[in-house]
Amino acid sequence: MAFSITNTPDKLVLKLEGAVTIKQAQALATRLGETLIDGAAVEVDTSGLEDIDTCILQLLYSLRKTATAISFDDSSEVFLAAVDRCGLRRELLNVREVV
Repeated sequence: MAFSITNTPDKLVLKLEGAVTIKQAQALATRLGETLIDGAAVEVDTSGLEDIDTCILQLLYSLRKTATAISFDDSSEVFLAAVDRCGLRRELLNVREVV
């Protein structure tokens, strides 16, 4: 599976693995809508990510605006390269873009 979502007492953990593309976007958005608890923090694990496309990054950006806090721990090189390619480092990771 391209993603998994786990609710813990203090946060929601979203794990992205393999290829997460437009094919999974609707299912991911639906699952997030069903499982995101108001006031919950979100931790996104991209350590096993092999491919990600722009629509998933847009979904994560939207999630950043919805969740009270969001962190991207153990970000894969694939994830960071996609974030930089789309110019979203500041928006998603709260850091300046690498030049």
